[in-house]
Formats: sequence, structure tokens, C-alpha cells
Amino acid sequence: MHTFDKIAGDYSSKRRKPWPEIKLVHGRRVLDAGCGPGRNSKYFLDVGSDVFSVDISIEMLRIARKMIPDAELVQCDITSLPFRNNAFDCILLVATLHHVPSKPERLKTLKEIFRVTSCGGEVLITVWSVFQPRFLKKIPRMALDRILGRVKELWDTYIPWGKEKRYYHLFSRRELVGLVKKAGFYEITIHEEGIFPRNHVVIARKGVENGETC
Repeated sequence: MHTFDKIAGDYSSKRRKPWPEIKLVHGRRVLDAGCGPGRNSKYFLDVGSDVFSVDISIEMLRIARKMIPDAELVQCDITSLPFRNNAFDCILLVATLHHVPSKPERLKTLKEIFRVTSCGGEVLITVWSVFQPRFLKKIPRMALDRILGRVKELWDTYIPWGKEKRYYHLFSRRELVGLVKKAGFYEITIHEEGIFPRNHVVIARKGVENGETC
């Protein structure tokens, strides 16, 4: 939270275009979980959706207020969302889950996302891949950091933004899909290109399984 409060101004000036993958999902009532300055929320507002934009950083939300004045803005921790069950038919978890700093909290986040997703609703999840080209040469160092106890989990790392460092947990595709399934989603579609994509992109749907309704 403190890191993103400090970098909010510079970050928002360099991250203005929405993620292309958000066009893969649709919804009347949209939750942008980890909205940052609001670039993805703006796209859904422009196409007529009702948008709730949440972030843990108050400075990001102050900037978002200028970009998306028609969105409902909420400061909260995405491991505990202040919304009722089945509230949204489309949820964005774009470049957010990899900032949640432990496996139990990442699972808790996805279970919260599952809880507030309506039956038949879609969730778009994107995370950084550990096997993207720019990190391949750093894999031995990241493994050593875990062995020596410098980080809590394998593939944890810190990426600088100016003088600040942002926490990331880098994912394998298998780890991400396994975590999404464990949260309760069963219909999962992978959208990515190449053997070593920069981002893992999945769409998970909350629906009917084994004849049981949501």
C-alpha cells in the first residue's frame, strides 16, 4: 500500500492505456479489483457498464477519481471485499494477484473473488510469468534467495520503480490455474501466446458443475 501510494503519480502518467485482454470479457456490473489509476475501469464505463473500482492505495484512488468520476471507488484490501455474494457478473483482477504477498492470501483473494461473482459470471486474471524471457536468467538467483531465506516463497521478487520496490510473486501457468481451481472456479480458459509469455492470462467462469447450481 505504502509503495503504491508513493509511486501513484508517476505510475499513472505511464500506465494510461487499458489492457487489451479486458475486451475478452463483458458485464453489466463490473468490479475492477486493484484498479490503480482506473484505466481499465474507464473502458467499461465507456461501454455502459456499472463499475466499482477498488484499490488498497488511497493515492491511486485519488487519481482514479479524476479519470473515472462516474465509477464507485472503494479503498479496501482485496482479501476481504466489502460486497455481497454474487454481486458482479464481470470481475477484473488485472496485474493485481501477483502483488498479494503470500500463497494463503492469494487463495483467500481468489475465494473472495469467487464469492462476489454471480452465477455464470466471468473473471479475468492476469499475472506476470516467471518464465518470461527477461526473468529466465534470474531464475537461479531467485531460487537461491528462497534457499537462503531472503524471500518467503519460491519466485518471490522485488521490482524497482524509481527508489521504491514493488513486491511480485511470479507465476507458472500450472500454479495459477491450480490456484484458480482451488478457489472454486472450474471453467478456465487460457489466453496467451508463445512458449514464454510475459503474462499468464486466464478467464474463469463461475457456473454449474456436476449438475449442481452456483
